[in-house]
Amino acid sequence: MASRPLPKFTKSSRRQPRTGMICGLSRTKLVFGLCFVIGCSYFQYLTSTLSPDYLNPTGTSAESVSSSAVLATPAAVNSGVLTDSSTATVMAMATGYGLDENKRFVGSLRKTGFTGNIILAVKADMRQNIRDYLTKQGVTLKFLNKVDCTYTMKDMKENDAHAEEVLSCVAPYPDLKQRWSRFPLLRDYLEECKECTGPVLVTDFRDTYFQRDPFGDGAPAVSGLEVFEEHSNQKTTHWLVDFPVQKCKNVKFDEVMLCSGTTVGTRKAMLQYLSTMHAEMKEWMLDSKCCCNGMNGDDQSIHNYLFYTGKMPFATAVPNRMGRVNTPGVQGSIAWEEKLNMYKSLGDNDSEARERPYPGADKDTGRWIGMGYGLTDEKGYLTNLDGSRSRVVHQFDRFRWPLAEWVTKNFGD
Repeated sequence: MASRPLPKFTKSSRRQPRTGMICGLSRTKLVFGLCFVIGCSYFQYLTSTLSPDYLNPTGTSAESVSSSAVLATPAAVNSGVLTDSSTATVMAMATGYGLDENKRFVGSLRKTGFTGNIILAVKADMRQNIRDYLTKQGVTLKFLNKVDCTYTMKDMKENDAHAEEVLSCVAPYPDLKQRWSRFPLLRDYLEECKECTGPVLVTDFRDTYFQRDPFGDGAPAVSGLEVFEEHSNQKTTHWLVDFPVQKCKNVKFDEVMLCSGTTVGTRKAMLQYLSTMHAEMKEWMLDSKCCCNGMNGDDQSIHNYLFYTGKMPFATAVPNRMGRVNTPGVQGSIAWEEKLNMYKSLGDNDSEARERPYPGADKDTGRWIGMGYGLTDEKGYLTNLDGSRSRVVHQFDRFRWPLAEWVTKNFGD
């Protein structure tokens, strides 16, 4: 799901607490004393009101099958686990990002012990220092060649990175906007890679990092295709799916949102998925009601449409925080807004509240957010419902600078 780029933050730019005296107490002591009192009530609120959604968003046990997978043929039960990721593959479009973003993605993946293939589609004019870093990390680089699109969008101007992805095309797919072309492109790259015989992860690049090897360290074996649910409060009635699908297909769903930003499968299942997405996209591009939405996330519309209409019978939906990918975007947005509201209630303006840490953050342990949120372990690693550290974290940017700084500190090399 598309999102705006992360703002740049440095420790030197973080606002320090003011020390003016109020009723004989420094403002610092008063504010953080109130933070402790309100924070305790806040945590109690979270655990009593939001815990069912934060901790078990599906309302099912860890052994249950998601109700949204009814239309899919469940993959065969496999009690085996993976111990070697050398034949596995991680693939992404990584155009226009700096060295820090590349270190966060590739560096965190290699740091988990992942020894498999990393294939990235990049701009041909990427900076030499980034190319050197990726080459050193054993990344296979696929250089994109921009071409003129065979379609037009008269009402949209190329004024930001998202608009550029809608209005630009890459060879050999001039009939698809760049964001959509990643599906046939990654399929082509996977077909070319003869050593990519193991499981495959296709993922967004900018807002993803890795905490454990997605295909090693006792990871569950992959059978068929795994598609990943977002938080159960995020439904397909959201405009990102509802508007394009209703406009194009005249159908409407009220199901848990599936995120098109991360998909896992066997080599065979992934090739089938990417080809299915490409075929559907070509149909949409031929229909004026479907092709030319001025938005940069409607690949997720197609992803959900195909699954919920039974057109991907080889796919199984994995509930949020119950598989190898954790997609905490909704939780992050809620936690961020609640943090802002709490600090504003203590007298901060919006700018000051944004610069404050999450309640319960602890520099001594490196924890960036309090344990009362039920999202992390004591060291700040995001966790699945069973308490284990999530292997892949997608949409981490919704927690804003506190998690971004923690990720950079722990994985950004």
